Amino acid sequence: MMHFRQGLWEEFFKGDRLACARLITAVENEPEALPEVLDKVIPAQKGGIRVGVTGPPGVGKSTVTAALARRAVQSGHAVGILAVDPTSPFSGGAFLGDRVRMQDLGDDHRVFIRSMASRGGHGGLSPATPYAADVLDAFGLDRIFIETVGVGQAELDVLDCSDLVVLILQPGTGDVIQALKAGITEAADLFLINKADLQGTETLLDSLRFLMDISPVRKGRPFPPILEASALLDKGMDAVSAEVERLIQDCVGSGRYREKRRSRLEQEIRSAIQRKLWDGYSMLAGADDAIRAAAEEMIEKSGSPYPYIRRACSRIRIQLAEERAGCDKKE
Repeated sequence: MMHFRQGLWEEFFKGDRLACARLITAVENEPEALPEVLDKVIPAQKGGIRVGVTGPPGVGKSTVTAALARRAVQSGHAVGILAVDPTSPFSGGAFLGDRVRMQDLGDDHRVFIRSMASRGGHGGLSPATPYAADVLDAFGLDRIFIETVGVGQAELDVLDCSDLVVLILQPGTGDVIQALKAGITEAADLFLINKADLQGTETLLDSLRFLMDISPVRKGRPFPPILEASALLDKGMDAVSAEVERLIQDCVGSGRYREKRRSRLEQEIRSAIQRKLWDGYSMLAGADDAIRAAAEEMIEKSGSPYPYIRRACSRIRIQLAEERAGCDKKE
C-alpha cells in the first residue's frame, strides 16, 4: 500500500481542491493507492447523489450536464462533474477536455469539474470513474454528474455507478434504435429529447411512445418520463432540472438509493477481490511464461484456454492455502 505525503488527507477533509484533484489522479494512475483512498473516503461519504448523463455522441451531453449543474448550484447544492472523454492516443489523457465546454462553471468554487480519459474502458466510462465519484462524495459534493463518452451496445457502466440515469436523444439520428440495442432504455430514469427545435422531434416522440406501448413496465418500474429541451438555447432546462430533482427525492424516499449504494459496494468488493487474485497469481514464479506458453499451445493445437485456466486456479488455491497455513501458525 502506498502512502501519500503528510498532510494531504487533512487538506482534503478541509476542502482543499488541489488535494481532491491529487486523490482522483491517484485512483486513475496509481492502482496501489486505491486501498488507502477507499479506506479513507468510503466511511466519510455524505450521501451525494450520482446522476449519470448518457447518450450517443453529439447529442449535447456536455451542454445538458452544464445546464443541470448550474441549476443545482443555484439551488444551493455543491456540485461535482466527472466528464469522461475519449483517450488521446498520444498522451493517454482526456482527448476533448470537457472543461472547454464548461468554462463558466470552472470558475465557481461550488463546482468541481474533472475530465477523465476513458482509457480503454468499454462501458462509456473510465475504470476509475466510480472511485473518483467516491472521492467527490467524501469531499462533500452532494450532486455528482457523471457524463459518459457515448452510448453503445457495451456502454452500460453508467448504470452501475449512478443513482439515476438521464438518457439524451436527438431528432433525426435513429438514436432510439441504438439505445434499444445498448439496453440502456431498460434502466434510464429520464428520457430527454435535446435539440427539440430540430425537425423530427415528433417522430422521435412517437418512437418513444411506441416503446412505452410495448414495454409498459421495466423490472417493476414504470416507463420514464419524456421531456423536450434545447440545452444550447437554455430552453426547457428548468423543467428538466426540476424533474431530475423529483426523481432524486423519489430515489431516496423509495429506498432505491440505499439499494444502489449496496450494489456499488458489492461491485467494488468483487473488483478488489479480482485484482487481488490476479496480483497474487501474477507474482507467482513463471506466471508470465506460463501464460505465454498456454497462448502458444492454443495457437499450435487450436485448443481451449480452460485447461490452462483450471491449472492457474489450482495454483491460486494452493497459494491461498499456504498463506492461510502461515497465518494459522502465527496465531
